[in-house]
Amino acid sequence: MLRVAIQVKELISTNVTSALDSMSSSAKVLHQLQREIEEGIIALEGERTKTERNLKRFKAELAQNELREADWSDKAKSAMDHDREDLARQALLAREDCRETISKSKNDIAKAKADLKEIDEAVKELEAKREETREQAKAQSAADAETKGCGVTGVSTAEKRLNRVSEMEKRAEFATEDTAGARTSASVDREIGEMRRASAVDAELAAMKTPAAPKRAPRKKAK
Repeated sequence: MLRVAIQVKELISTNVTSALDSMSSSAKVLHQLQREIEEGIIALEGERTKTERNLKRFKAELAQNELREADWSDKAKSAMDHDREDLARQALLAREDCRETISKSKNDIAKAKADLKEIDEAVKELEAKREETREQAKAQSAADAETKGCGVTGVSTAEKRLNRVSEMEKRAEFATEDTAGARTSASVDREIGEMRRASAVDAELAAMKTPAAPKRAPRKKAK
């Protein structure tokens, strides 16, 4: 299970790196990646708990077998003191079994400690990726809102009309200052009139987008 969790961490990290390197990543994609990272962290935390429990068990088994090893050595010596070489031989064979188990327990303990270290590093990396993705998602959400005209720095319809008026005024000033140009006062008036008409249309469209207030039912006349 540990290897599976580590592979999930690597896969998520790869996807996050690709998304963060792409300027076109949508906020929705980044939020999804953030959820996947959090799921990966939860999986690794579960592996940590399981590994810590196994480590505790391995240490207890090691302590028990070390006591048994010493006990079988004492029994072998006691058997030889009573000229029971056969019993001493069996005790020494049992002691060798304990030593093999002790060696295995030590290997299991070393592996569990290495796994815990790997899990800690993986969780730390994913937590950093989660924060990076969270900030990127916030920035992308703000950019999306600005694009839709809902952001603080977005250009509203009124601002667009004002910009259009300013542009037309500049054109009018240019035509006035350059009397030798091809523009005439009639053409300037015509452009300003078109600008005003466009502004009126924009205002009407904006009003149409605003939900109309519900109409009240007419009052009945008292008889």
